[in-house]
Amino acid sequence: MKNLLLLTTLLVLLGGCAAKEVPVDFDPAYPVQRLESFTLEAEVGGPPDPLNDQRLREAVEEVLLAKGYKAYSEGGDFIVRYGMELRRKVPGPVTIGLGFGGIFGNVGGSLSTAMTPRHDEALFTLRMIDPATKRVFWSASVRKAWKESRAAWRRQVIDEAVREMLATFPARGEPFREETE
Repeated sequence: MKNLLLLTTLLVLLGGCAAKEVPVDFDPAYPVQRLESFTLEAEVGGPPDPLNDQRLREAVEEVLLAKGYKAYSEGGDFIVRYGMELRRKVPGPVTIGLGFGGIFGNVGGSLSTAMTPRHDEALFTLRMIDPATKRVFWSASVRKAWKESRAAWRRQVIDEAVREMLATFPARGEPFREETE
């Protein structure tokens, strides 16, 4: 009985610590290894204000330059279309707590649920587009909690979102790789 309780507790704890995956999709047949340069383009409707637009552009450019690509104001081998949408008063996730304890052979347990308050969030999107065919060959999105806060905090959230989305985008000259589990 104690082993079962210990195993259940361990599984709940490990499940709560699991990293959230960033939804990424791509066309594995697309010859990404031939790409050398990119052009940035805001999504229609783009980021909600010019300062966040600039932060997002700089973050994308910084990561792609580090991966070996060149930035062109126009005429790149691929277009990076970026977007940011603010969503107000999004319901928080339901959380479940599980607890066990015991002393001198007595065992007790509890199970609780809680609804976190509504919060604002930002949805960040990136799409890589072939300029000749206008087809998307790679895309990613990520959601982040958003507060109208200090500029440094907003920059940090945007940088983190972009790094997470581009983590699996190949460096210049490399092919796409399927993630293995």
